[in-house]
Amino acid sequence: MDAQAAFDSHVRSKLESSFGKAVAMLILATASNSSGATTMGLERDGYMKLCEAIARDQRVVDMWGASGAADTLSQWKTLGS
Repeated sequence: MDAQAAFDSHVRSKLESSFGKAVAMLILATASNSSGATTMGLERDGYMKLCEAIARDQRVVDMWGASGAADTLSQWKTLGS
């Protein structure tokens, strides 16, 4: 699966199901700003940076736990490679 498809179908949807659309968009904006990766036209490197930034976000860690965030990050990385 290419990086953009993985992001759209897995990353964004998991965030929206966990946090709702509004908070998911805030998390994505924060991750995009901190990683320097945009959410549109993603290539593999940008996808990986964005996923890592999402998994480090305190709201994500608080909701999923540290191990849950790490497990999800591992799954996302596999999808985007």
